[in-house]
Amino acid sequence: MNDTTQQAYRVLARKYRPETFSELIGQDVLVRTLSNALKMDRLAHAFVLTGVRGIGKTSTARILAKGLNCIGVDGNGVPTLEPCGHCESCQAIASGRHVDVLEMDAASNTGVDDVREIIEGVGYRPVSARYKIYIIDEVHMMSKNAFNALLKTLEEPPDSVKFIFATTEIRKVPVTILSRCQRFDLRRISTVMLSNHLSWICGRESIDVRPEALAMIARAAEGSVRDALSLLDQAAATTADKLTPEMVADMLGRPDRNSCQAILKAALVGDTKDALTTFAHAYAHGAEPEMLVSDLLDLVHIASMHAAGAPPDDLVDSDKQNVSDLANFGIARLGRAWQLLLKGHSEVKQAPDSAASCEMLIIRLAHAAIMPTPGDILQKLHSDPNNPASAKESVKSASAESSAPRNNQNALTSNSTSTVAQVKNNATDRQSMLQSLTEIVTLAEVNNEMLLAAHVRNHVRLVSLQQGRLEIALTSNAPDTLAGDLAKQLSRWTGQRWLVSLSDKKGAKTLAEDAADSVAKTHDAIAMDPLVTKIMEAFPGATIDAITPAANPETVPKNADDSNIVDDEEMSG
Repeated sequence: MNDTTQQAYRVLARKYRPETFSELIGQDVLVRTLSNALKMDRLAHAFVLTGVRGIGKTSTARILAKGLNCIGVDGNGVPTLEPCGHCESCQAIASGRHVDVLEMDAASNTGVDDVREIIEGVGYRPVSARYKIYIIDEVHMMSKNAFNALLKTLEEPPDSVKFIFATTEIRKVPVTILSRCQRFDLRRISTVMLSNHLSWICGRESIDVRPEALAMIARAAEGSVRDALSLLDQAAATTADKLTPEMVADMLGRPDRNSCQAILKAALVGDTKDALTTFAHAYAHGAEPEMLVSDLLDLVHIASMHAAGAPPDDLVDSDKQNVSDLANFGIARLGRAWQLLLKGHSEVKQAPDSAASCEMLIIRLAHAAIMPTPGDILQKLHSDPNNPASAKESVKSASAESSAPRNNQNALTSNSTSTVAQVKNNATDRQSMLQSLTEIVTLAEVNNEMLLAAHVRNHVRLVSLQQGRLEIALTSNAPDTLAGDLAKQLSRWTGQRWLVSLSDKKGAKTLAEDAADSVAKTHDAIAMDPLVTKIMEAFPGATIDAITPAANPETVPKNADDSNIVDDEEMSG
């Protein structure tokens, strides 16, 4: 790194620009590839570096130029990825005055004439360096004619010439150019890695800062090191004392992480008042509604990933517990929140009053939270299979709730909480006494594992079933991972360990085969009915295509005229 004691202040983004590949964070693949290429003498003649702004593309190009031309302090050095930084070549390249390392900005040099100068210079050997290197930044800004003029030279340059291109818009670079280069995609820096890097810099700069504040800066930078350092520079100037998350939030115009988590938790439990109060406090302290909705989307995404069993690796310690709490709401409710927030994000951006639009979004989010999910309705249906009307009543009541004014929020929230608790208790009781494949299929459907339920129904032959142990045989076309997947999900649903083993025994029929047999038996019985037999004789060639159960007589009024009877499905339609 450069000397930290400078008479004139240098911004952190310049002061801590990497000088060697060891100082370049988060780009292990690039470093490993170039290192092996140098060792095996398989270094390409042209490279294209792509990635988001501030990720280190230009810095990487300069480090590579120094490494290729480094001669060491003794003047006998060889190409290396760890340039000494002290030889004449390294110092000249670092200061931008080396005659054989030409750095060009394609944004201001876009024409054919600029490329002609490159083509003419390629024909001459380096003056003092090992390689003549052309660094072209923002190469996608070059014109079509300029790219075409460069093609031949780029395909077959002299051995002493190297090209290094950098761009943020790789799709705008013609494929004819890309096919002549080795492409390196510089990765975004994770929040944890960026936070650690900022913490190291704060230690060198004697900046007293809380880790939560650094995490906020790292998230706002969106993987860009330069953006993170610029934000840290700005934040450090806000106070001479300890830098707190509240100060960073005020500077960024976005709420702190705790406020976002509080709003989301309150909304997901249907506590509209608490969610709106927290939002009002955040808005009064400078939080932008659009930024808040964006942060809420980020939280919902992370919590959903955690609930799905794939938590992100870049979570800071302060977020892990809160994310775990949010994941307990389940994928169904989090998915619904995601849809509402995603639609609401565009509404907040377009609304004349963004704060009012955000408040309406929070109200909708809290209102939807107390509505039953499809899984809850299915669960209630399975808990009372002899009364299918109960499920219809649940749907009707949910629709009525959605259209009625919410005059008593606390009462609705209380009723929702008790309903959810009742559903969970029923599920727990059912899970603790699994006695058949049918119950396992029902449990899978309740937990929204429809694909697994279908596989069990169509491919599993039951051999024996005991609590915590399931012995099965599989059909020939069953998925290879079915037994393992079933054991994993049963353990997760029931809270106890399940062992699912494959047996050599034939086992019973699958549920699908049983259902088919039942339909066949019913079909045969109906076909043998005397009345049906006479009908079939009266209409030669007729077949029985479908069997519809007779309506329950109790549902038909005794004195009702047939013309006034309307099917339930027609009424619902």
